Amino acid sequence: MARPESKTEFFYNERGLITVGSPVKLQILNLLREEPRSFDEIVKFTAKAKSTISVHLNNLRSSELVEENFDPKDRRRKIYSLTSSYMGCSQEPFIEHYRNLLEKAPTNGSDRFCFAEILFHALYFGFEAYGIDNAPIIKTIGSDLGRSISPIFESRTPDELLKGIADFLEFHGKCRVSVLADLPALQIEDSFKARSMPVVGKPFCTFREGIIEGILKGKLEKEDCKVIETECYGTGHEHCLFKITI
Repeated sequence: MARPESKTEFFYNERGLITVGSPVKLQILNLLREEPRSFDEIVKFTAKAKSTISVHLNNLRSSELVEENFDPKDRRRKIYSLTSSYMGCSQEPFIEHYRNLLEKAPTNGSDRFCFAEILFHALYFGFEAYGIDNAPIIKTIGSDLGRSISPIFESRTPDELLKGIADFLEFHGKCRVSVLADLPALQIEDSFKARSMPVVGKPFCTFREGIIEGILKGKLEKEDCKVIETECYGTGHEHCLFKITI
């Protein structure tokens, strides 16, 4: 696992948004994002003194970012786990994608659907242009929306639900959605993204990724459902591919 660079990361708990800039604290938080860890595992990963890690863990606990529990198999060991959600981080501003999108806006202004898409993606690339990676919070909002609309889907089996999600996405967008049952995955062909979105070297449909994941979690009542966009117009593909784990 890569260790964090010098940057600020954003976490959310019931107290609101909390910023963390300490490199050691970020090492600890990013380690705990994978799974709960013991005190000794955290010390080994960070390569810091036990006293140093103890101070940082106490501070993270007081901020309600992590919690401490005894290992049920050995009460002499303490286990630490994340009690907050990762929301994004600061990054080096990158304006090229934002500028390219703004240049395309006048040619799509007469199409209400396309202009609405430009407004949404202007927010996505605009944050990037001003030095913020907001992809995690965009996916979280998409997942919240997906959960809220999950009751409208009548199907309960995964196969039927994927077909229902595909029909829903087609109805509400100018796109063609195919269910790839063998993966399983949803493949989306979107003419607007094909002609308007820049190749950025990474997937950028995090909002749609979140919506699909939220619907699956809400309808199937399975919190371990995961949706990851592996191919995108942003990666130079002629479609978006969302791989699904249920």
